Amino acid sequence: MNDFRTISIETSPQEFTDVWVKFQATHETSPYYLPTTLEYFRAYSGKRLAAERSFVVVRGDEPVALAFVPIEEVKGKRSISIGQYFTLAPLWEPLKNLLGFVMAEIDRIATETKAAKAMFRIDLLQHKQYPYNFLLNYDYLNTSLLGYLVDCGSPSWRRNHERAIRKISSNPDYSVYIMDQTNKDYVVHEHYRQLHHKAAGKVTRSKESFDLQYRMLEEGNAILVGLKHKDRFIAFTYFMFYKNGAISFSAADDPEYNELPLYHIINAEGLKYLQKHGVLEMDMGQPLNISNQPFNFPDQKQKNITLFKTGFEGRFMNEFRAIKYFTKETFLEDQQNFSKRYQEALS
Repeated sequence: MNDFRTISIETSPQEFTDVWVKFQATHETSPYYLPTTLEYFRAYSGKRLAAERSFVVVRGDEPVALAFVPIEEVKGKRSISIGQYFTLAPLWEPLKNLLGFVMAEIDRIATETKAAKAMFRIDLLQHKQYPYNFLLNYDYLNTSLLGYLVDCGSPSWRRNHERAIRKISSNPDYSVYIMDQTNKDYVVHEHYRQLHHKAAGKVTRSKESFDLQYRMLEEGNAILVGLKHKDRFIAFTYFMFYKNGAISFSAADDPEYNELPLYHIINAEGLKYLQKHGVLEMDMGQPLNISNQPFNFPDQKQKNITLFKTGFEGRFMNEFRAIKYFTKETFLEDQQNFSKRYQEALS
């Protein structure tokens, strides 16, 4: 018998939040698990979010595990996911039987909510706590990709990156603007949102999600680094950070300036800021695979981004991901989709 019990966001939302925050205060966790980041993910999911069954596990009065369990529904089919993609894996202490307890509870929720699959990724910044893909011990299929961690303790970059930085920094018409909680400006933040839409050629996510990013900044867990040409913002990168870890979270640039090396100086200045604020390593964001893999089909733009991001001193890491199916039909649909897309790439 174990003495674990769960507190659910569904039945006890305030207690759930309080205990979740208590776990974060006493454990090494990344910006992904901050309450405002979870709000961002909910907003990003939007109308797809049919329910949420997130929970914390306590032993006595102490939190020992967290599980973010969003239930999405698209075309009548449900999944544990965010944006129909991989969501955050549970965090847990190395206590006997605890992980089995957590994973059994997720299975129970999946069955109860009629989820056809569960898709989890283990946060790259938690690599010291979880150096292997623990999901594979619970009937999950391995779908891991490559991630990249940048050294913020002594940041450096390729010579080509240095030349790109000098090209911008030597021109007095260009300047870097760093916004954090001490000089927050919602008008500037709106420039970022509008540039994001312009770069994508459409509105890709809700205004609420951008406002939640601004809240992260207000709370001291994010910075927005912008590049200006004279008085005009032409590129931004959003960095999240918490304790000694950071994430390159979002970027947007003006397509009218796409012949210029905009992001080299932005990332260099962002790394210097993060170093001064005690950050040791940064997850460079989107998976850095340059070959087709299940659930990941990088186009040429994404391959170019990979080359750019790995120009900053760091190391490749396994970004552990896994998926568990609860219906044969959904498994076959996903396999057929991968087979189709992979064959198209070969032709």
